[in-house]
Amino acid sequence: MISFLARFSPVSLGCIVIMVLMSAACTKTSPAPQRFGGTWTMNLGERTFLVLSLVENGDKVTGTLIRPTHFQIDGTGLRFSQISAEEAKESISAASIKENHLQFTTVNPSDPNDTSDYELTLTGKDAASLKIVDAPFDAWPVARVPGGASASIYRGWDIHRTYPEEHNVASNSEMRKIFEEDQKVRQNQASLTSADWDVINREDSVRRTLTAKLLADGQLKSAEDYRWAAFIFQHGSSSDDYLLAHTLAMVAVAKGDSSSLWIGAATLDRYLQSAGKPQIYGTQFKFGNDASQEPFNRKLISDSLRRELGVPNLESQAEQYRKMMKESQARH
Repeated sequence: MISFLARFSPVSLGCIVIMVLMSAACTKTSPAPQRFGGTWTMNLGERTFLVLSLVENGDKVTGTLIRPTHFQIDGTGLRFSQISAEEAKESISAASIKENHLQFTTVNPSDPNDTSDYELTLTGKDAASLKIVDAPFDAWPVARVPGGASASIYRGWDIHRTYPEEHNVASNSEMRKIFEEDQKVRQNQASLTSADWDVINREDSVRRTLTAKLLADGQLKSAEDYRWAAFIFQHGSSSDDYLLAHTLAMVAVAKGDSSSLWIGAATLDRYLQSAGKPQIYGTQFKFGNDASQEPFNRKLISDSLRRELGVPNLESQAEQYRKMMKESQARH
């Protein structure tokens, strides 16, 4: 019997060996694609708040999560405050993959009994959402940095500020116009007659309708927008108008406009009086035969708290009231 190999010349045999080796190299199993592996970052504005580094090996994932040591999150999960400059590096103690979800647990380095559960959900090639399991707010968007690039969290947080800061949010021009009209008709209130006020009240109703539509359509974005809208509903005609105005003022403050603290106090005072309760800050004055600030609970809020809200102290309010009364009497 002739050997199988003997049928080929040495040259042919060498070629076959090379071809076999090349074929083996071509069919060698490639590393599994990295679905979750890499470095992921979550930003607050342009500042990196969180860095998630993942190493994926088959169905096994390990890694770390770096975050500020201390911070607070509001009820929406959108605003962060009291962020510390120090960082904490948590290790992933357990992880499991299910379709496009990665669930993992991290351990607080300073307390091994303190663990946190997360879920990373892929939403694109290098995009995902990161949710704290059982947290009462939506997941945060995260992005994977380009391969090989490094990332680190921002260390210059101001513990007294709320992030993300809104520096480049444009105010709504229509809302500005509505507010300017509201203020213009009130420039010379002392000279306004009952007939004038009837016209203004009707126009106020139209302005509230226009503002409500802007709110419903999601057209109000900036702190200014919400402060202007608060003034529009402050000039409403019902308790609900004043309560909505107070809510709008709170949003303006939350967006970083400390000047909205006063309208926040004034709207609450007006709401309380409309509901038959005493005002508590002293922002509301009424004139005529029953001129007064009443009902007014002067004891609940201290002058130091009024100062924090941009509201005059009781002595200044009394002087303001006497001056306004004197001017009113002089006109009549």
